[in-house]
Amino acid sequence: MADFKFEPMRSLIYVDCACEDYRPKLQRWLYKTHVPDSIAQFEPYVTKYAFYPSFPMPPQGDRFGYARMQLTEHHWLVSDLDPRLSIKAVAETFPMDVLVWQGNLPAAVLEAKHEDQMDSDGDVGNEARQTAVEGANPFIFCFLPMWWEKDIKGKGRTIEDGANYRWNVAIGFPEGVSKEEGEKWLFEEVLPIFEVAPECTRILASNVKKDINGCVMDYVLELWFENESGWYKTAVEGTKDLKKPSWAQQEQFPFLKPYHNICSACVADFTMSNNLVNYHGYIPMR
Repeated sequence: MADFKFEPMRSLIYVDCACEDYRPKLQRWLYKTHVPDSIAQFEPYVTKYAFYPSFPMPPQGDRFGYARMQLTEHHWLVSDLDPRLSIKAVAETFPMDVLVWQGNLPAAVLEAKHEDQMDSDGDVGNEARQTAVEGANPFIFCFLPMWWEKDIKGKGRTIEDGANYRWNVAIGFPEGVSKEEGEKWLFEEVLPIFEVAPECTRILASNVKKDINGCVMDYVLELWFENESGWYKTAVEGTKDLKKPSWAQQEQFPFLKPYHNICSACVADFTMSNNLVNYHGYIPMR
């Protein structure tokens, strides 16, 4: 391992739940199967592996590509995409079903379940999630610098200043829109609305490290509020007069295609699912 590149970074996965009927299945797979599988694979080079459950989707949250299950966070010491790490004594259990539950494959895949189409017992989902499928949402896996790059509002805020309703947002500028043009829109037209809004207490931003896995997103931001009402007043009502850009993919702000060019989740500061520290197995209720 001495020749591995020491490259501290953070990653975020936006996990949706495509249908409430899928939630019990998805939660069972995440905690019963996926957590121990993952820890067994990357414990030597990951320092944090946590699930932040999403708060209930706020009104009109779907137009912001709201991930209804959770935000998954990793802190990496080396790149997980190094091909030398692909040799595994025991493969992960990642069936295609999981991608249907998360909205990354159409539900029709489950309905037409045959051996030549789906292997529900293997690791086929890991490879399949890297391919965008028509009629479904891409799997959004953003790698970021370990530390935030832009501190835009609220520097000095502490945990004692109150509860935080943290809106974590990944955005990717549409095809044909340069990053420079997108940044100008984001930082000069959009964020000033949040900067002056008293309901918004904190704004942070970082570039996505697109070179790691070719992620379609360009930026990840966090905008904090006290609660859902503060978010709605600013993100929905406060942006009604924002000029629609020529490249808009939907009629209203954020003007980006939900789940494709924008994904987001509102989460708390703290989670009990800090898995490297708190996971002790899938122990069911009596």
